[in-house]
Amino acid sequence: MSSPAAAVPQTSYQIQGREVRFPVEVRDASTAVAFYLVSARAAQRLVEPTGLRVATILPGRTLCTIGSVDYRDNDLGTYHEMAITFFVRERGARSLPFAGTLLGLARGTLATYIHHLPVDGAFTCEAGQTIWGFPKFMSEIAITRDGGAETSALSVDGQHVLTQTVRTGGARTMPARDQISYALRDGTLYRTRAVMRGTSMGARLGGATLQLGTHPIADELRALGLPKRPLASTTIAHMSATFYAATTSEVRR
Repeated sequence: MSSPAAAVPQTSYQIQGREVRFPVEVRDASTAVAFYLVSARAAQRLVEPTGLRVATILPGRTLCTIGSVDYRDNDLGTYHEMAITFFVRERGARSLPFAGTLLGLARGTLATYIHHLPVDGAFTCEAGQTIWGFPKFMSEIAITRDGGAETSALSVDGQHVLTQTVRTGGARTMPARDQISYALRDGTLYRTRAVMRGTSMGARLGGATLQLGTHPIADELRALGLPKRPLASTTIAHMSATFYAATTSEVRR
């Protein structure tokens, strides 16, 4: 369990000799995300150290997302990122089982727990760890686009983790939407608020394929029941976002 007292967030940080002030702005990026139905019990084992609970969408099932982000104009630089996350219930939150999860997913009000967040930029890696407690680590990420699809390949220390291909295209607009994310670092739970916006957004059932490699993270995903066809996928050709300082609380063992 985490303690109720939360630390007051700082207004700025010094990272590698550069000042990072809040809010941190992402002015242009693209994303490709697939949503997989996985075992809630297996997912909870990964989330358990945070004291949070996964949000079940069907009996015994929860959602794991695997997504890539190509940051083209960002206060933290230009880089690639991949995220493995789970939807979770915030402490004290009350909701109807299953139906409440679906409604929260549709409205974008479900919080996420960021389990892995590999990046290929050293500055954003240190900034993400220091400021928001994000589980960022250096990796090799290749993002290619061809024939209406985007392929993201992730390797760590030269060992293949995963390759995911997501169908692209769409003309929807995503209005400004609050998003709460959690991350755990050194026994501290970080809660971060961000506001996301996007244009040229597409959403579809299925729409992605996943291949797993030999890295331990790939084995972790296999334990969830992957690879499989995703429930759904989304892409945003032009995303912008505003990130605010995190609040923190200690996790009691």
